[in-house]
Amino acid sequence: METSNKSIIVFSLLILLALNLVTWFFILSENNLTEIDFLDVGQGDATLINFHNSGKIMIDAGPNRSVLDELGGNLSFFEKKIDVLILSHANLDHYGGFFEIIEKYKPRVFVFNGVNSTSETFQNLLTLVKNNGMAMISVRAGDKIKIGNDVAEIISPLGGVDFSEKNLNNSSLVLRVIINGYRALFLGDADGSFLKKIEDNLATDILKVSHHGSKNGTDEALLDLINPKIALIGVGQDNKYGHPADVVIDLLEGLGVKIFRTDKNGNISIKFGEELIIRD
Repeated sequence: METSNKSIIVFSLLILLALNLVTWFFILSENNLTEIDFLDVGQGDATLINFHNSGKIMIDAGPNRSVLDELGGNLSFFEKKIDVLILSHANLDHYGGFFEIIEKYKPRVFVFNGVNSTSETFQNLLTLVKNNGMAMISVRAGDKIKIGNDVAEIISPLGGVDFSEKNLNNSSLVLRVIINGYRALFLGDADGSFLKKIEDNLATDILKVSHHGSKNGTDEALLDLINPKIALIGVGQDNKYGHPADVVIDLLEGLGVKIFRTDKNGNISIKFGEELIIRD
C-alpha cells in the first residue's frame, strides 16, 4: 500500500513538472514574438513596436513625460535603447514625450513627414534631435522602412503636397506595418474625408483609429475600406473633447470590431504569433 502511495505521489509530481515545462515553453515562445505596445499616455498616442531580434521603433510619444512610466513597465531593466522614433505629425499630444525618450533611450533616427511647425516647442524638439546626433529623415508615400523580415510602409502624405499649419492633421504619416503577415494601420489624426482619397489598399487587421476616435476621423465608408478586426484608441479619461465619439464606437461595434481604448483598458499589448495574442 505504501509503495502504491509513493507511486501516486511520484506520478503527480511528474505531471506537475510536465505542466510547468509546458507553461515555460509558452512563456519563452511568446518572448520570441514581435510585440506592439499601445501605451496609455492620456489624451495622446504612443506605440512601441519591439521587433524580435530587429530593434525597437516608437511611433508617437504622447503629450508629456508620462510615456516614460509606461515604457518602464514594458521594457526590461536591460533594455535601454529605442532605435527609431517616428512622429506622425507636429501636434504636441503626439511628440511631447519624445524629449524625455531622447534623453533616456538615445535613439539613432528620427523619422517624420517633413512638415514644419512654428511652435517653439516643436522647434526645440528638432534642435534636440540635431544636438543628439540623430539622423533626421523626412518620408512620404511610397517610402519603406525594412525591419528584419517585417516592413513599415508610408501610405500618406504624397510627395510634393504642401500642408498649411492649420491642417497639420492631414499631414499625418499614414503608416502600415506588416508583421508576420498581419497588417497594422496607423492613421495619426487624419480626417476621414482625406483618408478616403488615398489610392491604396487600406484593408488591415489592426487599426490605430484616427484622431483619438473623433467623429471627423472615422465614418462608415472609411471603415468599409479598412475592414479592421481590432481597433486601438488612444484617449484620456473624461477628456474635454468627448473622444471617442459615440458614433465611432457604434460603427466599430456594429462591424464586430474588438475595441481597445487606453482610458478603459490601459496599456494594450499585441504579440504576433500564428495568431494574435492580446493583453491589456
